[in-house]
Amino acid sequence: MEGAPPVDAGKQGKHVPGHPNNLLGKLQWADGQNGVEFTQQAWQNGTVVKPDGTVKIWKNGIMRIKVRKDGKGNLHGYPVD
Repeated sequence: MEGAPPVDAGKQGKHVPGHPNNLLGKLQWADGQNGVEFTQQAWQNGTVVKPDGTVKIWKNGIMRIKVRKDGKGNLHGYPVD
C-alpha cells in the first residue's frame, strides 16, 4: 500500500494459518488471508495506543486490527476481535 511502511513477513506469518512461522496460540487472520493490506491500512488510519507511537488500533467496519511497528520500521498486525 502506497505510503505505508512494509510488513515483516516473518512476524506477520505468526498470525497467518498455514505460514511456516504460524503460532497457534496467536490471534489469527482468517484462512486464506495474510492481513498485509489490513495491517498497512490500520497503521495509516489507526489510533496510537502506546505512548511511544509503536502500536495502533483501527476498526475498519469489519474487525479491529492491532498493528505494531518494530525498530526497523516494519509492521505486523492481527485481528483482535
